[in-house]
Amino acid sequence: MPLGRHGAWMALAGVLACLASGGCDRRATASSDAGLAPPPTPSVSALACKNDPAFPATLSVPEASAAAEVELIPGVREILVVSDSGRGGAAVLWRIPSGPVRSITLPLDPAASDDLEGMAWATARAMGGGGALYTLTSSGAVRRFVPDGQGGLRRDQDAYPLGKTPHACPNLRDVNCGRNYEGLCLRPRTTSARCAGFAASRASSELDCLVFDGDRLVADDLRPPMHLGRGLVPAGALSDCAFGAAAGPARNTLLVTTNVYGGSASYVVAEPSGALTPLEGLGTLNNEAVVVDGDGAAYLFGDIDSDVSPATRFTCKGW
Repeated sequence: MPLGRHGAWMALAGVLACLASGGCDRRATASSDAGLAPPPTPSVSALACKNDPAFPATLSVPEASAAAEVELIPGVREILVVSDSGRGGAAVLWRIPSGPVRSITLPLDPAASDDLEGMAWATARAMGGGGALYTLTSSGAVRRFVPDGQGGLRRDQDAYPLGKTPHACPNLRDVNCGRNYEGLCLRPRTTSARCAGFAASRASSELDCLVFDGDRLVADDLRPPMHLGRGLVPAGALSDCAFGAAAGPARNTLLVTTNVYGGSASYVVAEPSGALTPLEGLGTLNNEAVVVDGDGAAYLFGDIDSDVSPATRFTCKGW
């Protein structure tokens, strides 16, 4: 039924009010935010990083799989690193800037596997509030966790599919299927961009655009995946993606890292072209996860099929 002049003005007023309040979600439609460009990719020509010898060379977490900066205790920033499948959500937290390390277990539900391959910390609601941890399995299952008030996490969103096939496998308990996701990265929710973040597909070495539907994270069915440039990241090589922490100097910088099949290399990604700028020397024997914290320090974690995982920290300036 036609809106009429009064209805059209009411609809426009509602849209303007939503935009002014910051309460609109980013679920894409054919005409909504199709032209909303990401912030310009910052230049890293002046970036200088050096290894931090005080950071532990290994962490007592089996087969590190995903990592993020989190704040589970008010005012305390920590790097959370979670184990690969078969470990039931076992993880460790390293307190920034000098430790100590403590153990934690993510309270998973049985609707999807424990193959947590990506995770990212974001504000829990579009209007602000506390933080929340979004996780992604290789099968395309999303879960969300929030601080439990005791230094741990409680699950406040059970596992649900990131989207329709191919963005999620028919059985979320499967592993290494479909797009075979290996990473998850989210930009600050206050940033205006078509993609709220990306899911890193190991199967194709592409980044799938993600948007918020309310406070649920979903795939953008209308936007094609971002191809990573110049053959530097072959299929099967992409292992993680990350934006810098929301309050830090790298918050608008998109990074990817690769496993041994991609040379265990790390890059800055230009949006939306997917062009890559190498970050020399940032890596482990087999990169599995990358984080840039609120101070601009970069962390790389590796998976060597062991009960401990290689870890390295670089203090960086020039983001």
